[in-house]
Amino acid sequence: MKKLAILFVIAVSLMACKARIENNTTDTAANKAQQSKTPADSIANNTPHRANSFDINSIPVSNKDLGTFPYIIPPSNYAYNYSKTIQPGDINDTDKEYFAVNGKLIAQEGKSYKAHIDRDAKDGKRFNSLEVGKYFDDLIKSLGGVQVNNVAVPKAQIDSVGNDELVTKKYGNSIDYNMLNDIKTYVIRTRTKQVWIQMTLMNEESGKITVLENKAI
Repeated sequence: MKKLAILFVIAVSLMACKARIENNTTDTAANKAQQSKTPADSIANNTPHRANSFDINSIPVSNKDLGTFPYIIPPSNYAYNYSKTIQPGDINDTDKEYFAVNGKLIAQEGKSYKAHIDRDAKDGKRFNSLEVGKYFDDLIKSLGGVQVNNVAVPKAQIDSVGNDELVTKKYGNSIDYNMLNDIKTYVIRTRTKQVWIQMTLMNEESGKITVLENKAI
């Protein structure tokens, strides 16, 4: 009887140990699954810039008279493509351009004007990016525009679109590969249209600007 009792106690102890091991294994597996899930969820929830999160309807409607396309004239002593007047040949009735919005590139199609911004060298002064940037910022905002990009555009975004789109087909006029941290983008929204304005300005050199207009959604 003693032997049977001892064997019974041993059997019960073994069963208890097995149950503890199985429970620990289950807990560990669950913890690992939770840990492997948490970083992915954190990345998704904390991603600051997603192109599909941009809603054009979040831009207030402007009631300002924009004037004649491309609406944005250069500052005094500066010119577009070395001309103080807008050249009709620089306007495309149907075009495409990629605009940076919160660090992501979004393609837009419509009527466009693309130009270099140059300084009139007659006064002996060089291109001043701070002067030009402030001028455009004040002008665009006075027309009801809203800035939608003032952060760096990751190189991965450029690569995802590719040279063929941005360079070969010239759908990236206002995107400078050397100035991905300084692409300024604005949107003016009226009841009938959306005006996208994007520029890069290189101090003591020159700048690029794109103005694209499409119909309101």
